[in-house]
Amino acid sequence: MTFELKGWHVLVMLLTFFGITIAVNVVFTTYALSTFSGEDVSKPYLRGLEYNKTLAARAEQAKLKWTASIDVAREGASDAVITVSIAGADGQPEGGLTVTALLKRPTDANLDKTVTLDPLGGGQYRGRVSDVVAGQWEVIARAGTGDVPSFEAQRRVMLK
Repeated sequence: MTFELKGWHVLVMLLTFFGITIAVNVVFTTYALSTFSGEDVSKPYLRGLEYNKTLAARAEQAKLKWTASIDVAREGASDAVITVSIAGADGQPEGGLTVTALLKRPTDANLDKTVTLDPLGGGQYRGRVSDVVAGQWEVIARAGTGDVPSFEAQRRVMLK
């Protein structure tokens, strides 16, 4: 028995081929858009263009010659207490600053938490963060006032 290839056979084969190709592309595109974006920061291109501003801010910070220590301690099952001590160029505590801390999860930006630290006196500032899961965290402390350039310090910690 011989099989005769007709025009409608070719049409069905072409439609089947392109239909499968389009369906696979739709599935892969949907999966790619619904998973991790791969970006560590939002708008990385714009942040890259502003890198010179970051370098200038770090140069201003270096002129201050301030030092900071950051301590993070677990309190209870899921809370963390962040303590930041800031000293000026002369080694004296720096008071009167507005200090915030960003508790940043390196692997999942959805778990990042920001807290404003309360001044304790003597250049020390403290704040409590709730619902902190165990693992590696990066603490970024930012301090400043209206007339003082912003100061930033960071430390990577492991919370159990």
